[in-house]
Amino acid sequence: MDKCIIWGAGREYENIVNQILFEIEKGNLEVIAIVSDIDHKYFYNKDGFSVVKKEKLHELEFDYLIITSTKCYTEIENEAILLGINKNKIIHGNVFKIPLFDWKRYISLVKSPISILSDDCWGGYLYHKLYLPFSSPCINISWPKEDYIKFAQDVFYYLEQPLEMEREGELRKNLYPIGRIGSGDKKIHMDFVHAACFQDAKKLWDRRKERVNRDRIFVKFSLPAYLENYKVLLREFNKILFPKIAFFSGGGAELENVIYLPRFEWYVNQGERVDTVMFSDYVRNMEYLLKDIDILKLLNHEEDYIRSK
Repeated sequence: MDKCIIWGAGREYENIVNQILFEIEKGNLEVIAIVSDIDHKYFYNKDGFSVVKKEKLHELEFDYLIITSTKCYTEIENEAILLGINKNKIIHGNVFKIPLFDWKRYISLVKSPISILSDDCWGGYLYHKLYLPFSSPCINISWPKEDYIKFAQDVFYYLEQPLEMEREGELRKNLYPIGRIGSGDKKIHMDFVHAACFQDAKKLWDRRKERVNRDRIFVKFSLPAYLENYKVLLREFNKILFPKIAFFSGGGAELENVIYLPRFEWYVNQGERVDTVMFSDYVRNMEYLLKDIDILKLLNHEEDYIRSK
């Protein structure tokens, strides 16, 4: 059981206190104290937890610090680090708002960072939603489908290869940079759709690939059913050895790790146009995706992660 300190007893604490109490009831965590600036002449205990000043933190033994304030999060985080608390032990209180949140599943992703390989911005959106550091080079990159499959099938080879420029970005022509890695039959391309120039894209790629946790990789793939070679791509996807999921707009793929999200049809029937809201766009929308998927179960490789069928 993890021992935790909560920093902040204001409005945002009130919004998550029930979830915290539920995790305590499950035996997942123990709250040692709450840090508050309110003078102790008004209260010294809240919800059964001792209330202390931040100056007392060094006297307490705990595993994680939970910061409840969103507006002041960065300020409090920096203050906590100055007090000697490891940044990796600081948790954003908003994680308790994740649908079907479970402390043990979440902390497993903190203790052993998960490297999400994604064929579009899905990985970046998910890292933001889970308040986890980017542990993947595949952020803000779009890939040709065949090239991405090659990358995911032999990722360690590609991580060792230098990134070279295929095309420079040019803002005035609305062109983003394109990179390439590998050689011969293994050469693949990637589109840095959010980068202004290749130098910026390469700097981020080289920095983020050093963060990859080779012991914990998860692969995400989105595939539209209108592609003529979708059956070939799905077969190749299933050759990937890492834990994975493919969101396929065709439905009924009858392949392991390939799913269709039926709520998408409900979403379109609310008045959205299919030609402007693609299935892959829906998958990237975390608000909708988490109504279909228990994301913490999925990333921890549990089988019963699907919420809607």
